[in-house]
Amino acid sequence: MKKLLLLTCLLLSSVYVSAQSLSPAEQSRFESQIQNYKADPNAVSWELAWYLYRSEDVTDHVTADAVLEKYIAKQDPDPESITFGQWGWRWENGEKVVDFNNALFSADRFFNLLWVQQSKMSSETRKQFMIACNRLTEAAVRRWETEVFDIGRDFTAYSNIFALYVETFALAGERFDDYRLQKMAKSQWTRWYNHIQFFGVDEFASPNYNHLIFRHLPNIAECIHDERIKREVHEVMDHLYLLQSALNHPVLKIPITGISRDYRNFTINDDVRSGVVTDPIDGYTPPAKAVKINEHRKYPFKAVGKAAINPFIYQTYQLPNAGMGSMTGGNCYEQQIHCMVAVGENEKERAEAFLQGSFTPVNGFTDQIETSTFCVYNRLPTYWQFTQWRGDMSTYLETIDDFGMGISGDWQEKENAAGHIVLEAYGYDLHLFPFTVRNEKIEPCELELKHRDNTCSSGRYHPRPREYDEYVFPDGPMWFGMYVVLAEKGEKVKAPKIKYEFKDGIRTFTTNKGHKIRVFVAEKGDSRQLFNVDPALIPILKIYE
Repeated sequence: MKKLLLLTCLLLSSVYVSAQSLSPAEQSRFESQIQNYKADPNAVSWELAWYLYRSEDVTDHVTADAVLEKYIAKQDPDPESITFGQWGWRWENGEKVVDFNNALFSADRFFNLLWVQQSKMSSETRKQFMIACNRLTEAAVRRWETEVFDIGRDFTAYSNIFALYVETFALAGERFDDYRLQKMAKSQWTRWYNHIQFFGVDEFASPNYNHLIFRHLPNIAECIHDERIKREVHEVMDHLYLLQSALNHPVLKIPITGISRDYRNFTINDDVRSGVVTDPIDGYTPPAKAVKINEHRKYPFKAVGKAAINPFIYQTYQLPNAGMGSMTGGNCYEQQIHCMVAVGENEKERAEAFLQGSFTPVNGFTDQIETSTFCVYNRLPTYWQFTQWRGDMSTYLETIDDFGMGISGDWQEKENAAGHIVLEAYGYDLHLFPFTVRNEKIEPCELELKHRDNTCSSGRYHPRPREYDEYVFPDGPMWFGMYVVLAEKGEKVKAPKIKYEFKDGIRTFTTNKGHKIRVFVAEKGDSRQLFNVDPALIPILKIYE
């Protein structure tokens, strides 16, 4: 890495950037932040400094300097600390802790948004800014040194963060003209690309994280001067665009599929399609196939995909004003959705049902046939509990919260008996057939309806304020599940005949409708699915037309 003195000299040659007007959304955020800053001079952020530098008023640039220097002062300056170069660090039990992703999220902010404002900074602020950029880069180099993840999320499998990791090296290498960082960017991109072209993007179908990756890929293409990598970046962008186009219902404007990580934004917003398709990037042309299925979708519409080495299989089945989606393969994240149902007239008149409702680490397996999905769960340890939590395994059940089916307020309950709940909305009935395994036999069970104002009842797992109801399973049985059927209003739906067999270490669950789920519990106690179709035969994404 180049010496600070040389880098400071490079800064002084920065091209002056004229004033830039704020968008309405930016103006609103700026007004809120500047009021907070006036009330409390310690209420600073990189964003407030950025807004102020974009002003025509030179006095605003002086204020921006003060804001930015205070914000930089919050960065850990100790090179011997594991949180060096990070913002948001704190002391816990005598040890520094932090979200090690913070520095990576700061790369685009510092190396792009603030970088071009340097001519408006004072010489002292420029110096502090460059120190912060160097610390940030070193924090990125150290990203994977100390933190332990579960076996499904290490390195390349932690998709959005690994993309930011590559982006940081690409930006820093370009801005500093540093060959080592440039080489790291190329090699780490190739590591991630090699992984996803065979296994798919591990944070599959996630509206938030697919968009995050998509939005930051152009920085990688721009700063890594390699034609092959530019083509690969474009290929990944096309894949994400086509994937999100397929999974998102064009009328209901919601992803109808199983999802690795989802924050239940559909309970508070209307159009919850991924920003991949709603937030266009200048200069990017979507693939023709994606445009076709977005504008001229033929129903029923079906798509299937897979991701991760484990692997996980997910799918969507859509009708003109309804749909059901699912995923199977075990536990990936606490925010996972194994079964998703949506019906309605449009994005404002829509009802959703989602299993699981609240965030919690539970193993789940599904088998979907069009508008019916068979779901099986257990409360055995997940990979997260084995390899990341690493607490006293005799108490691991204490880390599992309520588990149930979440529903939006548009559903009306028509029937609620042990083993059969019927909900109605927008011309459809949703039949829920919950069951447990007791004494090695399938038994219908009752569910308790609870109201939620948060995505996590305990507040442990990525909590977000959300309003919905949840039909919660009893917490005793280790194995339990639900057969879910979406039918036209008034259509007769018979209770399924569910059979269960435990033989040669394999638990087999079947229905008389043709569903089949097989789970093997390995010697460590981890649950592994024996798929009905060899995952090797399933493409990363297949759209049935």
